[in-house]
Amino acid sequence: MATDPDSTAKDVPWPQRLLDSIWLLALAAIVYWVLSYIVWGLIDIFSVPMG
Repeated sequence: MATDPDSTAKDVPWPQRLLDSIWLLALAAIVYWVLSYIVWGLIDIFSVPMG
């Protein structure tokens, strides 16, 4: 049935679940910034000329 609570919970898209949960949103922000700084650091390290 369409009004069943189990089916409505499964029909919610993942971006909406992320935005509804403050802890998931905080975790996503932390992961984003950690990965950004790691990638930025690697680009910075590999852009320095050898020697």
